[in-house]
Amino acid sequence: MDRKLLPAERMNTEYPWTLWAIGWLAIFKAFLWLAYEPALPEAILRPVGWKYVLQALPLLICGVALWRRHRWAAWGIALSAVADLVFLAARPGSLQAYLVDSEVVLFQVLLSAVVLVGSGPVGSLLMLCGVPAMFRHTR
Repeated sequence: MDRKLLPAERMNTEYPWTLWAIGWLAIFKAFLWLAYEPALPEAILRPVGWKYVLQALPLLICGVALWRRHRWAAWGIALSAVADLVFLAARPGSLQAYLVDSEVVLFQVLLSAVVLVGSGPVGSLLMLCGVPAMFRHTR
């Protein structure tokens, strides 16, 4: 049994780029929330915080396991993305937690885009778009 964390085949040009990209997105989604603290009421922040706490470790494990082409990791990432979108649909006010407020409009737009893709609903939609590729390239 191979116990290397990262597979050597990931450096080959034939390695599926979708697995690589979605794995990085899952890892980024697991950690980005640690670097960003929105100034919002506790009623919004508490459920969003719990969502991140409960998703962080599974996303990290599934992101690395996806690089190793494990099918269960593809299921984990897909279910996490669906749960993220269901959470947002159930609590639409939590969308404010993904928007960065800044006095500089350029920073506000750029940082909000990074947070929306990295840990928000846009990242979840991108993961779901990659589901067919994840299942095609995993075993």
